[in-house]
Amino acid sequence: RICSKEHANTTHRSDIVVLKMAARTFLVLLALALVALSAQAFAPMPAFGVKSSTALEACRVNAKKEKIKRNRENMRKFQTGGRRGTSRRKTLKKIQSSTARAEEAEFIAKCFIATPPPDADE
Repeated sequence: RICSKEHANTTHRSDIVVLKMAARTFLVLLALALVALSAQAFAPMPAFGVKSSTALEACRVNAKKEKIKRNRENMRKFQTGGRRGTSRRKTLKKIQSSTARAEEAEFIAKCFIATPPPDADE
């Protein structure tokens, strides 16, 4: 049987339409697969070591307590003498008492040097 030219053109056009639809379907499926993979990539992963949220909260509380402790130690390191707890009168009295103590210690040392031992003959 011999096909007419018109029949061949319509068959050729329908083949092109089918190919275009197949290509579109393939592209849509490819796009859906990419979306599914990217959604899976950005989904939150479950933590393997932690079983409950209370354990997380306990770790958080411990971390806060440790940080407070570190901050206190660091603050003491950079703390200045300040005037809190020490008055001028107190510091002057400490200086006076330390000088008096030094003089007394010197006097006692001289007393033991100046007196001879009890058994010594003169």
